[in-house]
Amino acid sequence: MENNKERVPKIGVMDSGMGGLSVLKELLDLPYSANFLYYGDLAHAPYGEKQTSEVLELTRNVCHFFLKEEVDAILLACNTATSASASKLRAELSVPVFGMEPAIKPALLAHPGEKIALLATSVTHREEKLQDLKSELGASGRVVHLNCDGLATLVDHEKWEEARLLLKNILKIPQEQGIRALVLGCTHYVFLKNEIKDLYPEAILHDGNQGTVRHLVRSLHLDEKPGKPNYTLFFSSVTNREETEGFASRLLRKVSP
Repeated sequence: MENNKERVPKIGVMDSGMGGLSVLKELLDLPYSANFLYYGDLAHAPYGEKQTSEVLELTRNVCHFFLKEEVDAILLACNTATSASASKLRAELSVPVFGMEPAIKPALLAHPGEKIALLATSVTHREEKLQDLKSELGASGRVVHLNCDGLATLVDHEKWEEARLLLKNILKIPQEQGIRALVLGCTHYVFLKNEIKDLYPEAILHDGNQGTVRHLVRSLHLDEKPGKPNYTLFFSSVTNREETEGFASRLLRKVSP
């Protein structure tokens, strides 16, 4: 029993590509002892433009990889994967499954009476999970949907200038409507905060990373295990592992406002 108490928790963190590194970055900043296994499914990215059934199957495959690695919990650090598969995988798997939720509620509370804009992929926008959340908050008329398909892929390939050009087009709608509150409904977009603020200085950005991290820490009692976290990176179908891991390391050091 004593050995079990001293065991360092092993937690799988997955994303379709590089976006989940924005969540891992926050986890690695915490003074808690944990081993994080990060899996970026670059071979099948992006998830956000696929059918829900395909996203479910891909996410399930990554989770089974984690189970073989004997993880104690899994974090779907991907809004699309969470929307498409979290409820089903929680019923199927033998370990706790955590997911992402767009920061719609905090954005609505911070901007009473105002509309907010949700930047997300097709899957996240259309899935029942989001519709239920809006209904529960009584906010269906206050959420403006901005389809950002293609943006995550540009982040995965370090194409910052192309991402900036796509964002410029996407942000025209909230700018024209005077919507200041922007909810980043994809973990990839967190790496674009500087670009968004540069293009739309009046914007107030909200993302679900901190809320997810707090929930994970609380649920797994990580705060009872002081120490330094470690991580290992895994990527599917990488031709140049050294180059991919180098980019991942740069993202983990990328400063956001």
